[in-house]
Amino acid sequence: MSLTAAQIAACLIGILHIAIMVGELYPWEHPWIMVRVLDKWPQPLDLPVNETHLVAMIVHNAGIYNGIVGAGLFASASVGPAAFSAQVALLAGGVVAGLFGAKTLSVVTIGQAVLSAIALAVVVSFR
Repeated sequence: MSLTAAQIAACLIGILHIAIMVGELYPWEHPWIMVRVLDKWPQPLDLPVNETHLVAMIVHNAGIYNGIVGAGLFASASVGPAAFSAQVALLAGGVVAGLFGAKTLSVVTIGQAVLSAIALAVVVSFR
């Protein structure tokens, strides 16, 4: 079975979401992505241990959602053209999440938006 450009694009963004999930889940007490964002925060945050734990749990929750998006993209790629609407919804969600993250957390998340937009264009173009 050969993969289409749309399936490859969906899988590549699925891999991105799984990588983000790993960064949002590990290490458990101080997830890598949380630490990077807090290090670059405009003003130093001296969070007490209980608040750091709460922030970590919120980041873990986002990690689970990224894993779900990644799994959805892999599943939709395995189905092929019949899953076009699911691919569009998941990739458009990645664009929105990347733009929102760039505005509220770190400009680095614009990369997620750009890559998801490219994959979305590929999926729509090669339908």
